[in-house]
Amino acid sequence: MNDLSHLKGTTVLVTGANGFIGSHLVDSLLSLDCNVHCLVRNSSNLRWLSSSKIQFHYVDLADPDFKIPNLPSIGFVFHCAGLTKARNRDEYFDINSRVCTTLYEQCFAYKESIKGIVHLSSLAAAGPGKDGVLVDEATTLNPITFYGQSKKAGEEVALKYSASLPVKVIRPPVVYGPREENLYTFFKLVKKGWGLQIGRSSKKLSLIYVADLVRAMMEVCDPRFSQKKTYFVTDGETYSWQEVAKTAADKMNVSIKALKIPESILVPIAIFFETLAMFSAKPALFDRQRMIDIRQSCWTASSENFFRDFDFTPQFKLTTGLACTLDWYVQQKWL
Repeated sequence: MNDLSHLKGTTVLVTGANGFIGSHLVDSLLSLDCNVHCLVRNSSNLRWLSSSKIQFHYVDLADPDFKIPNLPSIGFVFHCAGLTKARNRDEYFDINSRVCTTLYEQCFAYKESIKGIVHLSSLAAAGPGKDGVLVDEATTLNPITFYGQSKKAGEEVALKYSASLPVKVIRPPVVYGPREENLYTFFKLVKKGWGLQIGRSSKKLSLIYVADLVRAMMEVCDPRFSQKKTYFVTDGETYSWQEVAKTAADKMNVSIKALKIPESILVPIAIFFETLAMFSAKPALFDRQRMIDIRQSCWTASSENFFRDFDFTPQFKLTTGLACTLDWYVQQKWL
């Protein structure tokens, strides 16, 4: 691990700063005395961004003509904004791909001062592993959902600009930690004594604790290190959902039984929620795109290239990461 001296005291622009990952990134940047500028919507919930040192710029990324702030210089850009749920394919591509073109085009005005741009993508851009083989940077990209396809398209935009701008792409798997709200539902079931199991087979996944991901994002943009463009970042282990549930149950001192959901009933469940969403402006809580995701047997990736190139060692494995996460949920009275 390096000392992050390349970031200390620099001016940094962050999109998606009010989100789960973005807010943790902002906390870490502030600890390095960075001059942090955050692009947020007028309607954004800023509950995790309470520091008076943060400079907010109210911008709607859905506006094709959005403008980044006119600053004397920008040292680093972290593009964390993105949609993980949407009502249709176009919404995914509008935010996860089209926004990238508008953002990186405007970064050209600062290309003399920008030392690094980190584009936060996803394992979904590559697609699931096959037959237990870990996905890595040499794997042909084969996204299987609208979300994954839109993240792949966003990567393509970022890498197109990498000829002139110092862009790095990071692909995390499932990210967990304090403030995370999707896996939180899984842990609520565990607290009630249930370990969710979709289908008959044991499904494998890679994970990374949010603090390790943030550290990786800050290290990957160090211009003194590897000039490779794209990296997967995980905690280096492969888990089953049963293992995640058991580890959480042990931490909460509860016994769990398997709550088995046959894959055959996922379609009618998805259609039910999609129908409800037709009467709402919000995406469905569960849809057929999400169903495709959870049916896969192996969402796993290798981070060996990143570990080697940056001498990086994750500080949190599942046991320690879940302990921190669950403690936070309890402190916040979420559990």
